[in-house]
Amino acid sequence: MPYKTPELTISPSVLKWARKTGGYTPEDLANRLGVSKELIEVWEKGSEQVPLRVTQLEDLAHFLKRPLAAFLLVEPPLEPEPPQDFRRVVGPTGPLSPNFRLVIRRARRLQRVARELMESMGISIISEIPTVELRDKPALVGRELRKAFGISTQEQLEWKSPGMALRNWRQALEERNILVFQGNFNREEAQGFSISDEHPHAIVLTFEDHPYARSFTLFHELGHLLLREGGVCIIEQMHPIRETKISRTEDWCHRFAEAFLIDEDILHSKKETQSIIRMDPGYEDDLQELASQFKVSRAVILFRLWHDKSISDSSFWSMYSRLQQVRKPKAKRKEKQKGGPPPAQRALQERGRLLSRLILEAVDRNILGYTDAADYLGVRPKHFEKIRLAAYD
Repeated sequence: MPYKTPELTISPSVLKWARKTGGYTPEDLANRLGVSKELIEVWEKGSEQVPLRVTQLEDLAHFLKRPLAAFLLVEPPLEPEPPQDFRRVVGPTGPLSPNFRLVIRRARRLQRVARELMESMGISIISEIPTVELRDKPALVGRELRKAFGISTQEQLEWKSPGMALRNWRQALEERNILVFQGNFNREEAQGFSISDEHPHAIVLTFEDHPYARSFTLFHELGHLLLREGGVCIIEQMHPIRETKISRTEDWCHRFAEAFLIDEDILHSKKETQSIIRMDPGYEDDLQELASQFKVSRAVILFRLWHDKSISDSSFWSMYSRLQQVRKPKAKRKEKQKGGPPPAQRALQERGRLLSRLILEAVDRNILGYTDAADYLGVRPKHFEKIRLAAYD
């Protein structure tokens, strides 16, 4: 008697939930399972359980990045929606890709882990930032919050590189119970997103951006957290084609980030600033110099001067257009080193010090086992000590 591959049955609603939350179409699923798109649609709309071979189900779980057990549920689990899409400032954007949806799900999982560990250890889960509204002046909010952070502009100017600036800014936010993660997602789809519907709040940046761009995105997303409107953003989309709630929110967050990162008085005390305002010959070099000092992009310097009315609309657009024309072409990506960065370094880059410390402290207190800790950190237990040394450095 020929061997028959075992079958399992899936609820139609669970199948549809797994597909849609994964960012796939019925056709994508059909191609993966080797069936017709019409059959997928019949399955999802039907009232009967969907029969699948165990091997098909295993392949489906791998494809949709869901645990096998999720497909055996009677009905779809309750999951929060992705953060609001703020990318439509300059026009419509496409749906979130499967990879980006996975990044969001993983960030929410790590956020949940952090919250549960904090509660278990008696640590406050509340992110220590004020609540503001769109009617509040972003420049004033940025200036006042910068004072509260206690990091002077002199310190900022002394940082040796954009990478050091990013590390220091990230640490400053983590000290206020804000999780800051980094992930691999296409910067053309999004440069960052924030999650404000749960504490501790979280911000996620893309490794694809230069450190100075990630620093700006970090504070743009902090603006979203202050407004309690977490969202998905492309920071370079700064020119709304029409006035909308989305464009007003993005403009507010952009102006807040500028004011936080660049002190207006110190900016205007620089001789390079006066050269830019007058559009002296060679002002482009002065623009680059200021960007290097403040560890931001040249565009951010221009926008700061425009928004504080130091340069006229016509001067701004002339300089900004020129900046776009002379922008250096993107360097070809270096081939990744075999194996990537060391595991401990990778874990800290992706998860940050705050979460890493929470996980290691939970292990020390016997609240968390080594297996779960290794899962949350994404490394084997043998790397824990290196993470500990770096996280508390």
